[in-house]
Amino acid sequence: MSTCVLNISADLRCLRRSATTTGDDERRYVMTEQSTLILKNDVSELESAMSFISDFCVRNSIPPETEHDLKLALDEMITNVIQHAYPVSGEHRFTLQINLSDEEFVARIEDDGVEFNPTEHPIPDLDAPLEGRKVGGLGIYLVRQIMTSVEYQRVARKNVVTLRKKLT
Repeated sequence: MSTCVLNISADLRCLRRSATTTGDDERRYVMTEQSTLILKNDVSELESAMSFISDFCVRNSIPPETEHDLKLALDEMITNVIQHAYPVSGEHRFTLQINLSDEEFVARIEDDGVEFNPTEHPIPDLDAPLEGRKVGGLGIYLVRQIMTSVEYQRVARKNVVTLRKKLT
């Protein structure tokens, strides 16, 4: 059993009418769900985080290929927090919150580590020869390609990164 799961809460918020109608003018109902996982800044937490995301995707019938993309993007972002947000040794905790609403997957990662805005990270030179490329940066580039949007805020001395993926 992993030590990373301090608090998992699933909040099945509501069944509500979607603006979308079928040909028979029947309204679809969309389930919204929000789940939260608190992680330590330890690479061993990745396994639990990926399982948490997989379980969420299965519960919400997210297709396997989309689940793969979501896990790839979140693995990169969580790894970045674990490896770079806390340069001083010691145990720190950060939060991964995921939700599904209106056919959009939203992940929010909040940490109190070193300020870092992934939206300002330069795009790597993909045309440069491998031996001439700067180390790092490909992961954030990949996240930007996979997700519909990547947003950043610095709030109350915390990094808040929001990743969005349209599922339609």
